[in-house]
Amino acid sequence: MLAPLARLALGLIVFALAPTPALAAIPDDPTELAEAYFDESERFDAFVTYEVRKGPVRGLFTLARRWREGLAELVFDIREPVSFAKWALLARQTRGGSDDLFVYIGEAGVPISRRVRRIAAPDLERQAVYGVFALGDFRPFAKGELRYEAAPDSVVAETPCRVVTGHPVAARALGFERVELAFAAETGLLLESRYFRDGKEFRRISIPPDAYQLIDGRRLPMRRIARSWPDSGETELVMQRLLETPDLPDELFSHKNLVAQRFPDF
Repeated sequence: MLAPLARLALGLIVFALAPTPALAAIPDDPTELAEAYFDESERFDAFVTYEVRKGPVRGLFTLARRWREGLAELVFDIREPVSFAKWALLARQTRGGSDDLFVYIGEAGVPISRRVRRIAAPDLERQAVYGVFALGDFRPFAKGELRYEAAPDSVVAETPCRVVTGHPVAARALGFERVELAFAAETGLLLESRYFRDGKEFRRISIPPDAYQLIDGRRLPMRRIARSWPDSGETELVMQRLLETPDLPDELFSHKNLVAQRFPDF
């Protein structure tokens, strides 16, 4: 068993209901603005439980995230629906290339093959599980993956926003050619991300201004709404629990553990 994980349950973070304050000073530079937001909201080691709702379909999974030398490793433990409960995925970010993706697919009542497959992102997108869990929605940006430039201001959810355009430094490594990020002018909080490929918007993630909560000193989005084009309806992404913890053990992020599925329950 993952003995170090048992001790982590004592550190469960209780979500604060305090209002989310603005940064002491909102950076004028577009790169500093974007990087400051991602440093606060994504670039820390944690366990996070998410609920995903799309029409009548509901999913539940726990994400384990850790950072090593500025790059993230992610383990997805899918718990609901039951048909995907034996699935587990491991993603490792790389510098200048596509992520390394590994997937274990088990089925209830079927002998375990004990085989982990390496899979390309386009192949994963064709799997049925991707209709419930678009894993890219939970993938953080590593520092330096995007180069930023200022774009014209806009209004999102009746909130004046500063818009920053991000371009992948490694062409096509992230699956999009640019992303437009709308940050609330008064708080520096991200309210909308619009992803473009071949000149067309194909994915949009919106965060209502009141969806942010202050959690252990971090302003984090508790609820996001994702839409894809061609129109496939809205997907609601809800953070249920979060446990921030450093020094997650190597065995949690191993191929062996995708099969053993010794994931923390917090």
